[in-house]
Amino acid sequence: MYEFLLAQTHFVALKKYFNFLRVLPATLDQLKSHSDNVQRQGHVPTTTPDAERLKVLASFSTGYLERLEADISALGKVFDEHLHAIALFTSECRVIAKLSHKHGRSFSISTMNYKLFSLSRSQGWIWFPPKNVAGLAFELSLRLGRAQSALVDFKAVPKELHNDIENVFERFFRSLTLNVCECHARYSRLETWYMDGGSGLPGLNGIVSLDQSAHARQALANEHLRELFTIKTDACSAIHNLSDFLFALEHFLSTAERELRNVRPTIKLSQLNCALAQIEHVMSEVKSMTDRMRQWSRA
Repeated sequence: MYEFLLAQTHFVALKKYFNFLRVLPATLDQLKSHSDNVQRQGHVPTTTPDAERLKVLASFSTGYLERLEADISALGKVFDEHLHAIALFTSECRVIAKLSHKHGRSFSISTMNYKLFSLSRSQGWIWFPPKNVAGLAFELSLRLGRAQSALVDFKAVPKELHNDIENVFERFFRSLTLNVCECHARYSRLETWYMDGGSGLPGLNGIVSLDQSAHARQALANEHLRELFTIKTDACSAIHNLSDFLFALEHFLSTAERELRNVRPTIKLSQLNCALAQIEHVMSEVKSMTDRMRQWSRA
């Protein structure tokens, strides 16, 4: 249902963003050399963000997408384990109901032998070992709660990515739009660098060449600023979509957990199967979304 939020184009946008960050330190060195040259010519360079600090912050992004894939894989394993437990419990409930008088409409689950369920032989109970079928359902709700906790931890990822843009990319981008010096206000830092024969920002369309006129190099500088802005906005869009996707995923988990927690010993087996059918539908969404996350992170 929400798979559109993780379109491949969004992951490609993140890749482009991180690829630019990887080469940012070298670019900062070239810009620093140009600023020093401007100062030697008698100008007063405009104060720019601390290049060394930006380098350190950018270095944190090295391997970020690889770590993101590993985190999604680990989260998927947690989900798979608990989805399997719920699916098995649901299947066994249906089999027992099919073999029961009136398909389980004539007796409450409190009269059932909970040891008929595979879950009763599970290890590592989150709470006390269950003593009835309702207790098994409660245990499943606790396990979904554990999956939610893992998801909450993972939800910090979009926030980290957003902070990364604010602390590194945004500051670098704005520094390029500043006047190159305080004594002249005609050209931006990037325009002046290109017009003075700078090698240009890596990974962008178009190459700076000394064969080009100063006007052409100035135009390319402004084109690259627009391209950088697009990289930033596309990365922000991808991050926001990921955040919305995780919010929806958490909603589905919360819904299923609540349904399992509401199972009472007094309900009929047929009623339990109805509740499990609803949970099964929700869990199918969770599985689909989990699979989509895996596929998305491997683009």
